[in-house]
Amino acid sequence: MIPKILITLFLLVSIIRPFVRKLKTVNGLAWLPFLALLTVVMMVPAYGFRPETFPLFVYAAVLSAVSVVRLVQGGGYRTSLRQPLFIFALPLLAMLAAAAWVAFSFSPPKDTALSTQGVYTLRERGHDIRIYTERTGWTSRRPLLVLLPPALGSLAAVDHVAAELRDQGFTVLTSERAYTGPAKLFRAFNAFLSGTSSTRANTRGRGLEDARMEDIRFLLSWIRENPHVDERTRLFDIASADAVFLGGYGAGGAALLLAEASLQASPAGINIRGLIAIESPLWSAFRGDGSQAFVHTPGTPAVVMPYQASPPASGWFNAVRYDLDRRFSEMRPHRIAGLGQVPQISTPVLFMVSDRSRSAAYQSGRYRALLETFRSARSLAVLASADGAGPLDYSDFPVRYPLISALFPGHSDAPLRNREAPAETAAVITNFADGILGEASTLRRQPSPARFRIESRNPFTENAF
Repeated sequence: MIPKILITLFLLVSIIRPFVRKLKTVNGLAWLPFLALLTVVMMVPAYGFRPETFPLFVYAAVLSAVSVVRLVQGGGYRTSLRQPLFIFALPLLAMLAAAAWVAFSFSPPKDTALSTQGVYTLRERGHDIRIYTERTGWTSRRPLLVLLPPALGSLAAVDHVAAELRDQGFTVLTSERAYTGPAKLFRAFNAFLSGTSSTRANTRGRGLEDARMEDIRFLLSWIRENPHVDERTRLFDIASADAVFLGGYGAGGAALLLAEASLQASPAGINIRGLIAIESPLWSAFRGDGSQAFVHTPGTPAVVMPYQASPPASGWFNAVRYDLDRRFSEMRPHRIAGLGQVPQISTPVLFMVSDRSRSAAYQSGRYRALLETFRSARSLAVLASADGAGPLDYSDFPVRYPLISALFPGHSDAPLRNREAPAETAAVITNFADGILGEASTLRRQPSPARFRIESRNPFTENAF
């Protein structure tokens, strides 16, 4: 907060200086835009990339460029006997006020640190593992929930939800590898924006799913070894190997759906009772043939129209023209050609999605593969959509990057950006798992959150949800 106040103050003084006689004579103040720009840049290594400060960065950069011109032309602002009209500064002040409003209004809350009470941390072969268990001591074997964070986010994305799930009767295990870096974040955001329409973005999404699949295989292999969590306690002293649930955000949830058959066919040791996919668009289910165009009318099946250049006539000129036509066709951006085979899940599965999934436009786009997977499930399938939840609101974006979350809202007027959201999300997951476990369940079943719309298919028991 203090750096933002200083940046705004530096820029404000820079704007009003030519119009205040006492400030106008202090030539050193001409360097304030550079100081403001430097402060914005230094916030990145100190606090990470803060998208809400980007308007201030652009404003400071432009004002610094103007200052350079003035310094080159006259060694700072020229002193003049004629006082300029203050009205000329009003547009600049209005733009500064708008940039400052964005910076302060979308600041993250202070309580973004990870929980430590009732949490055990481990470092295993490059994975940061956190185990949420009973606050009063590890004394019972609870259902084990493995929860993978989103690629666009961090362990903070699942921290509050994991703490709520721990209080409702789970032992929760989360794991993360270092996926940071501007290039990786760009690829993840590009997949999020266009992974179901652009073949290039779809390829990046598939890469995220492959990386998460590797994480799943490692974690399951590690869990089967019943590792030590401290000198006296092993994992299955506090978690039940017969009641294991796997969940993941985004690419993690998609990887679980794609690998479901191999997970169930893997060597014995743990019993996977259910899967949880949170905002998982299933990029690998889309076909991205580079020579095909996707022609779609809402409410009708996709039609694939193959691209075919006209065959060349005789002669070298026509052959060269045909070859150039083909090469340019391969170079231009290609769109998704259609939907391929979706997984047919035999394990009970819970899908948690934005309320955008209720829109026909999104049902034939971003959520098409997920909804087809839901409809073709061979066992219990539950679809839970929260009123006001945007596609990023189940992750930590509402907490850490409120501005970006606000740019991708849900359709409802009441957004899912409140402190009750983790508890409501945990309640839906708990009720799903409680229905699967039936009479053997030790979970604390919760009242169904009012803002969630629940749809079930293939219920195999009256208390499935």
